[in-house]
Amino acid sequence: MREKNKSLLKNIGLFTLGSFGSKILSFLLVPLYTAVLSTAEYGTVDLITSTASLLTPILLLSIFDATLRFGMDNNYKKEDVLSTSIRIAVIGSLILIVGTVVVTKTGIVKIDNIYLVFLCVYFIIGALNQIFNLYLRAKNQAGVIATSGVLCTFITCCSNIVLLVILKWGIIGYMFSNTIGVLIQNLYQLFFGRIYKDIKFLKFRDLTKPMITYSVPLIANSLSWWINNASDRYILTYLRGVAENGIYSVSYKIPTLLSMFQGIFYNAWSISAIAEFDENDNDGFIGTNYSLYGFISLAICSSLLIINIPLASFLYKGDYFIAWKCVPSLLLGTVFSGISQFEGSLFAATKNTKSVAKTTIIGAIINTVCNFIFIYYFGAIGAALATLIGYFATWYLRTQHLQSFIKMKVNWTIHLISIALVFVQTIVATVKSLPMFQIASFVLLILLNKELFRPIIKKLLRN
Repeated sequence: MREKNKSLLKNIGLFTLGSFGSKILSFLLVPLYTAVLSTAEYGTVDLITSTASLLTPILLLSIFDATLRFGMDNNYKKEDVLSTSIRIAVIGSLILIVGTVVVTKTGIVKIDNIYLVFLCVYFIIGALNQIFNLYLRAKNQAGVIATSGVLCTFITCCSNIVLLVILKWGIIGYMFSNTIGVLIQNLYQLFFGRIYKDIKFLKFRDLTKPMITYSVPLIANSLSWWINNASDRYILTYLRGVAENGIYSVSYKIPTLLSMFQGIFYNAWSISAIAEFDENDNDGFIGTNYSLYGFISLAICSSLLIINIPLASFLYKGDYFIAWKCVPSLLLGTVFSGISQFEGSLFAATKNTKSVAKTTIIGAIINTVCNFIFIYYFGAIGAALATLIGYFATWYLRTQHLQSFIKMKVNWTIHLISIALVFVQTIVATVKSLPMFQIASFVLLILLNKELFRPIIKKLLRN
């Protein structure tokens, strides 16, 4: 187990280096965006990026999920896995380009051409970014991913300052800044990760059939995640207008601090889950990491609830400030989203993608029904609450189903009490600040879970 933890911690360190800066940057740039862009402009671009997220699993057949799983399988050559993934990505990108040309010529959708160009560019570089990152993870080249992430952060920061502050390009500058950093990251990975050497355009073993057999059920899974994460923005725009969607979209920036931790851990864990899977969890490796991950997610959520309004005062300028009311539900929803993804990696280890899709689909259906009801009555706050309920449903179903094929060594009583405690804190934080109650909840959460980190503290003291 020591070697397993050592490998996991090493990968966490590398992924932290690669993505911490970009996540913090996304957080710190919010005051700039809310000062420069109107709520309508921000809401419109958010819809474009959400559309790209929707189209990615559909047009790429969720092949990026298969890139990691098959790339780590010794029965297949890694270059064959990569080449198959790239070919599917090229076909999907061409379909999107043709589709946008048709939209432009026919005028089916009334939207400026510049947004359609941004959609295509954002989709293409985003698709390649996912494939490259997962392929490098399969090759255990986390160092290249980390370095390219730092480079992406630097380029994005510089382009934001130049285009939004100095040149004052407004929404055009915002869209350009959101693509140039990722493009440079892709090029870095292509050359320094030596990906270009593994891409074969003609002579390679076509793995389309087995990879798609694995990934197709995950299309429904990806779409359902998208529904949980983004469909509320379309419903909110339809029922309340694009300006309120802009407010709702910016409210996600505080939960970004939590998803930053989750993303770093998940990137490292997804490798360990496949390589170290043990259905009996004999050494407690899976159960221990599940418990720690769940506790830290809840602790970060609880601490952010305490400082939600002060953070909102710093981040959300003018009309955006009301977004603080959406944050509590989105924070707790992010907790359940992260834990569900942790569990999803265990399903992936056994190639049980149908069960992954099923649980996410049910959560998405619940989320959609709640969206129409809650948004109608409560607007953006209702959208946040629907997101929370959808993610909770997915987590609950996955947790139940996991018991059928893996015996994780988890103290479920403490885990469930911790969730209930933060749930109550979330309700209170949405209605009224009550900082003393928030602090008391956080302290109680720590005391409940003290056994989790006591061994770690003892080890540090011995050293």
